[in-house]
Amino acid sequence: MVLTSDCRIEMAYIDPETYTSIVNHEMRKSILTKLYRSTRGAPMSKQDLADSLGLDYHQLVYQLNHHLRDFWSVKEEQKIRGTRMELIEAAHPYAIFITIGKDHGIFLVDPLADLYGPVIKVGTRCDQCSREEAERCMDFAQSRFDSESPSEAERGVLTANNRHSPYRPMDLALLAAIKGIPVGQSCVIDIPCQTCAFLRRTIIIK
Repeated sequence: MVLTSDCRIEMAYIDPETYTSIVNHEMRKSILTKLYRSTRGAPMSKQDLADSLGLDYHQLVYQLNHHLRDFWSVKEEQKIRGTRMELIEAAHPYAIFITIGKDHGIFLVDPLADLYGPVIKVGTRCDQCSREEAERCMDFAQSRFDSESPSEAERGVLTANNRHSPYRPMDLALLAAIKGIPVGQSCVIDIPCQTCAFLRRTIIIK
């Protein structure tokens, strides 16, 4: 997969048990964020990932294999001095994982943005952009949804999660993802802005 500087919002559902096991574990969060940010251009070895986090190799491998298995994949294998070394990358590099709680609460795992927790507290990646930057992206996001404005019920869901007008692309993506959960539909928004402010700040200046 070739990753560009375009902004892509890809929503996926995560089961509550997996969500809780990540959000309440600092090491797992740091592993996911480092993995997602460091392998956008090329895969990396597990040893390099462990070194970059200051973790013992076996400690990292245990977490990857037992608690984070769905979040990474092997891109290629290399033979070094007779041993096999796996180069890994994020399994879903654009994904933002969400789960739903009571009272319309939305909870997310967004490794690329290093956001883990209830939206009402941690916000979304779009909050890192200025209003002007968000407005430019909204032109593309709204075209993805045929320029439909959120219904009163949908605005109620956003309000319950401390999301208010003027809305940002992630707000529309959250609504679309929630509607798609019962029928197994994913939500993808491509925003073809080659100078995506979020990615420029998050990935290049890291």
